[in-house]
Amino acid sequence: MKISTIIHPIAILVWLLIPLMFIGPYEEISIQRYLFNSCMPFIMLLIFYLNYLWILPRHIEGKSKFKIVHINAILIIVACILVALVRAYEFTVSPPPNFPIHEGDSQYGNGRDFSWLFLFLIFIRDALNLIFVVLIAYTLRMSKHAHRLEHERQEAEVARRDAELKVLRLHISPHFLLNTLNNIYALTAISSERAQQAIIQLSQLLRHMLYETQHGMVDFSSECKFISSYVDLMKLRMASNVKVDVDITIPENDKSQVAPLLFISLVENAFKHGVSSTEPSTISIKLMATDTEIKCNIVNTNFPKSSSDHSGHGIGLQQVEQRLNSVYPGKFTWTHGINESDGLYHSEIVLKK
Repeated sequence: MKISTIIHPIAILVWLLIPLMFIGPYEEISIQRYLFNSCMPFIMLLIFYLNYLWILPRHIEGKSKFKIVHINAILIIVACILVALVRAYEFTVSPPPNFPIHEGDSQYGNGRDFSWLFLFLIFIRDALNLIFVVLIAYTLRMSKHAHRLEHERQEAEVARRDAELKVLRLHISPHFLLNTLNNIYALTAISSERAQQAIIQLSQLLRHMLYETQHGMVDFSSECKFISSYVDLMKLRMASNVKVDVDITIPENDKSQVAPLLFISLVENAFKHGVSSTEPSTISIKLMATDTEIKCNIVNTNFPKSSSDHSGHGIGLQQVEQRLNSVYPGKFTWTHGINESDGLYHSEIVLKK
């Protein structure tokens, strides 16, 4: 049960009991007196909920905000006139002690003029009270509106992250699986033991992709095993001119976690742009965790796939930057590009814990 379903009825009941507190000690407690005293509290309650439940939800966004002012101006003027008439009737039927309602009262001068002045002051007071009520309703509704927008933003962010993970899975799966299965098939004729080991690595990789990445974060050690398995499978189809090194440094009992599949696009990029069928090629992958940061450093030779491709950027690198900004805002550094001194492509992501 929502808290508001309990708070609102209790608040209404307490508010409607307040008029009983303003019945004087020498006044008779009657329905008539209660109705007179509860006129303004009831109107305040009515205007509050009209705004909170109907006016503000329909006009709180866009240019229709001006309608809020116009509607409430009319409501407040009508309500204040109504209350003033009720007060005038009340003072006529049951005036407070020494209140002048007859013209020529010697104690207060022209009694009728004073009475209308008094009612005018009540009108101003009630108008200010109702404006304050509208402001309270507006503040509460805006707070609820902002909370709803934030909740929707968070849900959209979660949905976007899930979509990004699905895209990464789809991006990795088709051609990679086809090539890997072909390589495993070829291995069966050369070494059944190596083929069996490759199948085990492939199953571990798929298990990580399908199950472990369903959560918002994964263990860094698990992500390192995934990348290591991925590299081992990619090496099955590498020629002798390609040298691939993987260095993983994780402290004992490390509990570090990272966003799933965060680094795989960098690894894919290295194999996509760092390998030549004829020229010497090198790929160096270093993954490290410390007490304060997680680091992924990849260095590879660069063989652009087209005349317009000189950066070494793969198709997934734009998604990497988006995910870094989304999951680690202000807590990461990412440097990437071709080093002029050695001509190699360097890419390093550092995540602060």
